[in-house]
Amino acid sequence: MPEIRVFADTNVILEAFRTRCWTAISTHFSVETVEKCVEETLTGDPSDPRHIAVPPTDLQTGLAAQHPVTRKELAALVATQPGCMTLDDGEKHLFAWLHASKLLPSNVIVVTTADKAALVASHGLGWLNYMTSLEDLARKAGVGRGNLDALALQHREDWLSSIKTKIMLGIIP
Repeated sequence: MPEIRVFADTNVILEAFRTRCWTAISTHFSVETVEKCVEETLTGDPSDPRHIAVPPTDLQTGLAAQHPVTRKELAALVATQPGCMTLDDGEKHLFAWLHASKLLPSNVIVVTTADKAALVASHGLGWLNYMTSLEDLARKAGVGRGNLDALALQHREDWLSSIKTKIMLGIIP
């Protein structure tokens, strides 16, 4: 069976570290991201009480790949899906790389984000069915109930399912 490739944005990576799911997920799946998400993951204000310190070696060890993104790829994404212009940089770069690589649709690739705007953009790109929750990935990777229960709402399967349904019904445009 082919290895599942998971493309993760900054918020998902940070939440995986916060809840101590990263090692299980990155061992079970081939986790990839883009350079911008790595940069965002490793920066931030350490004095912010919400700051999550991610050890660079732990992040690098868990990543199967980190991809560079060109301005041309960013421009092509926004030209195809103008709604992507308002995405946070990490999500925009991730979607630009995926768009340029033409990897989706695929039965061995999933993308994980906890951002409503990114989910709406994924629908416009025809990728909504390839979006998965951090909770689903963690469960499949054998993460325990205590860690799963610690996940923030937007990283849970029921939240993602609700947002996907609202997008498909046009409730969230």
